[in-house]
Amino acid sequence: MTVHIDPVGGVLLVVALVVGYFVYKHTQQAPAGRGDVVGAIGCAAAVLTALVLILGGGRAATPTPGPAGSGAPSIPASPMSGP
Repeated sequence: MTVHIDPVGGVLLVVALVVGYFVYKHTQQAPAGRGDVVGAIGCAAAVLTALVLILGGGRAATPTPGPAGSGAPSIPASPMSGP
């Protein structure tokens, strides 16, 4: 079994992870000396969400075929529609 990740989605994930890493490293330079893990994860999630909405949100999922013979049901003519 192989897992296939869309190349665009992979790039978006890598960009979000890099941004999160830099946020974590930047917050380590604070006087307390400890990085803000929650802030870095939140920032990475926000970046990933924004990039998906901007770059990848317009894709339509491929339609899955339904069971055989599942065409649209025919609508019977109304008894009031006669001449």
